Amino acid sequence: MRHLTRHLPPLMAALAVAAVPVSAFAQQAASPEQMQATRAVTGELLKTLSGKLQASMKENGPAGSITVCKTIAPEIAMGLADKTGWKITRVGTRVRNIDMGTPNVWQHKALGHLNADLKSGAKPETLEWSEVVTENGKPTLHYAKAIVLQTQCLACHGTTAQLAPGVADKLKTDYPHDAATGYAPGQLRGAVVISRPL
Repeated sequence: MRHLTRHLPPLMAALAVAAVPVSAFAQQAASPEQMQATRAVTGELLKTLSGKLQASMKENGPAGSITVCKTIAPEIAMGLADKTGWKITRVGTRVRNIDMGTPNVWQHKALGHLNADLKSGAKPETLEWSEVVTENGKPTLHYAKAIVLQTQCLACHGTTAQLAPGVADKLKTDYPHDAATGYAPGQLRGAVVISRPL
């Protein structure tokens, strides 16, 4: 369930809650502590990946840093998944890694909500969407934290004219089915998504 109802007047909040599918309330909502822990893991993934990527960009340039997103990012996610027991990955609005970045039905829905909120003027750093559903008879939190494209991302995700030297050729080699170019700064690139039992 989106965590925006607390900002609405009581009547509007009640109507918003009433509009949510009953399946979302099959079990209790995630507690503040559970949400805080989920956000913390998401933040750890993004901070670690950003640090690795920035260091590689300085040393190897954009084309030489594509490996960071291809191999190191999944390793970071898997390490956090092993530590927490949760399912953790990144998905895109346009897919680069078809094996790991293609959104499932819920993730596609979450991206739609995030994109709508972004276009409505929400600040990128606040963009998240979550829902508690019943899976195998147990309440499960699905959570998505938006990844919004920054100017520096254009070297690997911009238009053909904006791609850094060597990037297009490297993408053809590493991601023959790549569709994750042509973005502009401020657009929704994708999301970190977590699925965890409550």
